[in-house]
Amino acid sequence: MITFVVTTYNLEDWLLRRCLKSIVEQDIADYEIIVVDDESTISPQHIVDEFATQANIHLYIQKHSRQGAARNLALNHAKGEWIQFVDGDDYLLPHTVQPCLATAEANDLDLLMFGYREVGDQPDGHNQSLPTAHHPLNITSGDNYMLHHNLFGSCCTLLFRRALCTDTSHGEPLRFTEHIYIEDEEFITKLVWRAHRMAKTDSIVYAYYQRPGSTTHSRSREHTDELFRNYFVVLERLLQFEASVATHPHEGLTRKIHFFAIDILRRSLRQPDWQERWNQSVQQLTTLGLYPIPHARYSWKYRLFRLLATCNMGRHLLRITETR
Repeated sequence: MITFVVTTYNLEDWLLRRCLKSIVEQDIADYEIIVVDDESTISPQHIVDEFATQANIHLYIQKHSRQGAARNLALNHAKGEWIQFVDGDDYLLPHTVQPCLATAEANDLDLLMFGYREVGDQPDGHNQSLPTAHHPLNITSGDNYMLHHNLFGSCCTLLFRRALCTDTSHGEPLRFTEHIYIEDEEFITKLVWRAHRMAKTDSIVYAYYQRPGSTTHSRSREHTDELFRNYFVVLERLLQFEASVATHPHEGLTRKIHFFAIDILRRSLRQPDWQERWNQSVQQLTTLGLYPIPHARYSWKYRLFRLLATCNMGRHLLRITETR
């Protein structure tokens, strides 16, 4: 069985309805849907009730605690062998999940990554799946994958076994850090690292809805300040995790941490107050032992950024590159 976890907060009815419709119309025989509402002004109960006769669907309403807490609540109640997260304003493309599930099971995978496409403000008639070329699967461990690839920062492009979250061989069961933004960064990194057998398919499964005013597009100074605080919360937690698994292979995990440090600096360069933001980030990265950027031969881009980040002229060139 697969558990679809849908999180929602103050969504328009048509968005949540579109999301749930895209799930029940998949070719899945055995599944459940867990909807967690983060204390919306108006409960989505009436939308969930519309699907009660078509699907095994459950609604939980939590006190407003953001998406990480909502997903944790769903994981605590999930019964499926497989987990698929879907944000309430996004949706799944038609007839795409079953092939991914079949691929994962046929290859005894712990986790399967798939593609996504961005969609706009179009409530109807724009959910056709896209044809894709199919290439042989490259099955590898999660740590080895991270040693050669960057991770997309959303857990919604992953189909994974729930056992990855319940496994306690590396500490507590895996859950999202609550009450912060970018909670996906830490969760995905740890989840992928736990996977012994994973692969990435070129199939396009997920429709990622871009809307004005969403968390990822907010530009207020207050929101930006909180985001940067959260970046370092996640970074420190990943460093702690790296230390806790030091006796296991973790070269890919280390690479992920190094690239995340660079990503924070790149985000600093895109801000209107970029010089102040850069200096603050450098100070915090220095404290964590991540500035100067650690020497590594991951790629020529990594080495070039590392070099340019050490001088004033280089930082101005990086600023131009990031904002052009």
